[in-house]
Amino acid sequence: MNLRESMRAMNRLVGRDRNPAPAVAPIDIPEPFGARLVSMFSGEPQVGEDGRAYPLDGVTSATQPTCMWLYQLCLEERPKKTLEVGLAYGFSTVSFLAAIARNNIGHHTAVDPFERSAWHGIGLANVRTLGMEEKFRFVDAKSVPALANFGEAGERFDVIFIDGNHRFDDALVDFTLGSELCPQGGYIALDDMWLPSIRKVVAFIRTNRKDFVSVETPTANIAAFRRVGLDGRSWNHFEDFTTVR
Repeated sequence: MNLRESMRAMNRLVGRDRNPAPAVAPIDIPEPFGARLVSMFSGEPQVGEDGRAYPLDGVTSATQPTCMWLYQLCLEERPKKTLEVGLAYGFSTVSFLAAIARNNIGHHTAVDPFERSAWHGIGLANVRTLGMEEKFRFVDAKSVPALANFGEAGERFDVIFIDGNHRFDDALVDFTLGSELCPQGGYIALDDMWLPSIRKVVAFIRTNRKDFVSVETPTANIAAFRRVGLDGRSWNHFEDFTTVR
């Protein structure tokens, strides 16, 4: 099954398992970022890198409560560096960049190997439209080598948003590699808790990663964690996480 076939299958699943909040105008997000989010949440066609307008698939997006939470978190924490796995249309990217513009501090990195082949470069076009190229880095690679390279380079990110491949093992690896890039006091959030695979990853984190504590969020569709210490597990540590918490 290729990526587009996977998206069609997800479309069918979403109709049964996901009930996103109706689109309304974002609150307290400055222009031009607020207008860009309103346009996307309203389902208007978006311009890609080639200058043509493309319809959105109605599935690939962070929800409005998720975007607002990311924006507010970054306003409060004033992170110097933020990272997301999965760019696509750029819903969450716009939220990160809005906080950077408001705080006048920060730099955002997005990783997505399918940005141009599947999403027409719409997320990248949004960054340019907003005039935020200097505060943004795009990595056209799969998350595993990208995150490993960040670690080798000694990079750290104060807020990490995982919204890429949603298979259990892929999301768990993204978290594991992301945890190596997250300093004490930093945050990691996982999107799409409506998927059993993501809920299972969250169950593992809550059971086995005591160096991260759960953070309350305004939406059940994301799970967020704050790093509170070092990973002090022994080499053979394991706690059963078969029950989704």
